[in-house]
Amino acid sequence: MKFNLSKKSRFWLTLIVLAGMGSVASLAINRGQKKNVRPPGKPIVSENGERIEFKENSPGLEIIKTISIGKDGDFVNVEAPARLIATMAPSVSGDGERIVLFESAELNDLYVGYIHSKNSLNRSRKNLARIQDMFKHRVATEKDLVEAETNADNDAAELAEFEGKLRAVGLNPAILGKSGPRTAWIMCDVPESQLQNLTKGKRVKVKFSSFPDKEWNGIAEALGDNVDPYTRTVKVRIEIMNDGFKLKPGMYAVVKFPEETSGESVVIPFNSIITVEGKNYVFVEESTGEFFRREVTLGISSRERVNVLEGLTRGDRVVVEGAILLKGLSFGF
Repeated sequence: MKFNLSKKSRFWLTLIVLAGMGSVASLAINRGQKKNVRPPGKPIVSENGERIEFKENSPGLEIIKTISIGKDGDFVNVEAPARLIATMAPSVSGDGERIVLFESAELNDLYVGYIHSKNSLNRSRKNLARIQDMFKHRVATEKDLVEAETNADNDAAELAEFEGKLRAVGLNPAILGKSGPRTAWIMCDVPESQLQNLTKGKRVKVKFSSFPDKEWNGIAEALGDNVDPYTRTVKVRIEIMNDGFKLKPGMYAVVKFPEETSGESVVIPFNSIITVEGKNYVFVEESTGEFFRREVTLGISSRERVNVLEGLTRGDRVVVEGAILLKGLSFGF
């Protein structure tokens, strides 16, 4: 059976056939090219794990992010959990007197015991002075003198006991009753490693869980007299103004101690640090895809940032994301 095609029809048919053949040829070429593409090689680890090199287009590079570090006068906010343990408040008796409200009945009992012991010691000392004068003029006996001295010593010991218990929780009973009408005290536990950066009179920032959008200014009034043997922390007493008496004893807060870095130290994100066998390291990118491990000495730190005292210089490009990947390659984990 024969088909009679016009010249125009034969032209279009030929064009379609040639286009189809071109597509098939192009597909075959592309498939051949794909077969020749090699996947990127594995990272090269050398110099005992201190140097890691990624080849171009290596998938591992996609998860590694770096930043350039080093601004003078950068800050690290040392944060510590805290709670409001006492505040001055007007007495409900209406006589203009002020009282101290504590977060617990136990603290209140300690303070009341301190006041009673202080009054007893004042009385016993006055009585001792009177008996001593009477004994000098042969009006009182030696027994009376010994009894008066014993009473004064016992009252002094009792006062010291109450004062010691109050100071152990960070309170100074001598200033509680003499403070202003809007004064409140916050107690926070600071790691002993951070004590070198804290001084009496240091200005701090306080934020309460009950008022997340407001920040109070405070002053580090005193540092505790002892280090907790279990938590290795020291109590720091912060004084703030309780305007409007909004703050109540027992409220939780976070205290920020701003620390300005100086000298040759730098500040980096805390997640840049990796720790192996008690030593701290960071990874520095010295050229594209080439990373070096450096041991560093750390200073003050917060949950977000850390001050590096040795091991880095301003301008270094430090890995801030993907450090765990480099850690595994470097140490063979």
